[in-house]
Amino acid sequence: MRRQAARAYHGAVDGLAAAAGVILVGITAALVANVGFRLAGEGGLRGMVDAIEHGLMAATFLAAPWVLKHKGHVAVDLLLGLMGARGRLWMGRTVQAFGALVSLVFAWSSLTALLIAFERGSMIRGILVVPEWIPLIAPSLAGLLLAIEFARQIATGASPMHGGTGL
Repeated sequence: MRRQAARAYHGAVDGLAAAAGVILVGITAALVANVGFRLAGEGGLRGMVDAIEHGLMAATFLAAPWVLKHKGHVAVDLLLGLMGARGRLWMGRTVQAFGALVSLVFAWSSLTALLIAFERGSMIRGILVVPEWIPLIAPSLAGLLLAIEFARQIATGASPMHGGTGL
């Protein structure tokens, strides 16, 4: 049962990271197409800026748990370099626990905003009109998966330090 849950978790994290990659490729293709249309005198793609804004936000949140899992996140190690092994371990676990807590609060806040927006039927109005709850899916998922990743690192004794990012 535990292996199946771990497999499902890792599959979700990897799948969302792949989705973020697809979004970034789509943004790149849309930018190239937009430039082509403008050069041909056809004008730009209508709504592209709105779509790119939503895509960049989604890609950032969807990829965040994968980046944390592979220790590709930004860390400030100056203080840790001055600590002994015990101090580094204690500080690492403290940071991981704080990260899990903050991620859970973020997930809860995002999910609450998503549910309120869904209930109200509120819309984001730009050139594209999008239900407000749709862009809140990625932050809600990311917050939950980040909390799980921090907890997984604590439970497995994984070091939060960078000893090679694996990226």
